[in-house]
Amino acid sequence: MKKKFMLTISIVCILVMVACGNNEDQSNSENSSGKQELLLWHYYTGSEDALNEILADYNDSQENYEVVAEYVPFDEMNRQLSVGTAGDTLPDIVISDTVNNVSMASMGILADITDKLDEWGNKDKFLDGPMDSTVYQDKNYGLPLTTNALGLFYNKQLLEESGIEEPPTTWEELEEVAASLTTDNVKGFGMSAVRSEEATFQMYPFLLSAGATYENLDSPEAMEAFSLIHNLLDKGYMGQDVLTSTQDDLTRMFTEGNLAMMINGPWMIDRIQENENIDFGITYIPKSNEFKSTTGGDNIAITKSGEVDQAWDFITWLFEPEQNERFAMETGYYPTRSDVLNEAEYWQNQEHVKDFVPIMEIAEPRGPSSDWPSVSEAIQLAIQKAMTNDSTIEEALEEASTKIEEIQESE
Repeated sequence: MKKKFMLTISIVCILVMVACGNNEDQSNSENSSGKQELLLWHYYTGSEDALNEILADYNDSQENYEVVAEYVPFDEMNRQLSVGTAGDTLPDIVISDTVNNVSMASMGILADITDKLDEWGNKDKFLDGPMDSTVYQDKNYGLPLTTNALGLFYNKQLLEESGIEEPPTTWEELEEVAASLTTDNVKGFGMSAVRSEEATFQMYPFLLSAGATYENLDSPEAMEAFSLIHNLLDKGYMGQDVLTSTQDDLTRMFTEGNLAMMINGPWMIDRIQENENIDFGITYIPKSNEFKSTTGGDNIAITKSGEVDQAWDFITWLFEPEQNERFAMETGYYPTRSDVLNEAEYWQNQEHVKDFVPIMEIAEPRGPSSDWPSVSEAIQLAIQKAMTNDSTIEEALEEASTKIEEIQESE
């Protein structure tokens, strides 16, 4: 028994040594051309070709590094990062949803690149909102790779038929115009209030415009924002189906002529234009105190255990104006560099696409919070309870505020 036990221990030790050796070889591996390989994780499906093309161009542009992409399903990314952290098998570079960046930084997954950004000298060229999503405890843990935002889409013909010359710009006007546009077959306004991140995404501009955030949901400002949406629903200017409607569902209703105005993003422009009979416009989401929007998109970051200096070479190349413009165009997003956004011909002149340029300038990230998924879930529940009258608005917001405080205290 003792000999068998000792033999087993010896075999385990050898396997561990081999595994460790393999990990070390992987992190510093060279390919057949003598280049050091850098591993990048992403969750792109529709944009995978654009990513592979730009990686191929980088790999051909120099003789030192080869960035290799590996697909990880969106729903699996956070779990795989946790597993990779525990097993020391993280990639060098990771592309993630903007709302997950701070969470990854707080878990010690990402490298602090603040000093590198300062030395690079291009930090001030990025849009404030997308860049803010990379900040954790006043340090930068990545860069915004792609971005978009939310705006108000409106059916010009329906407004004209109702004698309305301009889309609403204030909350008071929004309610008045939505009332005028609502008929037996058409709802004046729509936003996604489904219990998912989409509802938080769409509700957040109203909170920000009133002067609220997830950190003060029990405030009069948050009450004001929730009351606006509740009234639109309660008075029938917005259909009950918004409680189960995704952003895709809103777009379908809009293109079919059953929804006069909606909150949505630039990724829906092409789909709406497929219906040549719809004449539509895009503008700011109506405001309480000031115009606000929220950002979507992806960030790119270097992992703490990755080859930081080598990965930084790729990052700086990727964010040169030419690459930033090209990748945004090929993926259907907007450039994250403000100089590119304001100078590139496509975003300045393309019909409807150009309408989002000023909106991008005032868009802010959701959060940022290291506990965003849990925070967002509390907001989603508050939306559902308040809009279905399961709770009063005040009760729903107080419950969400208490839940978020508990989440933050448990960090």
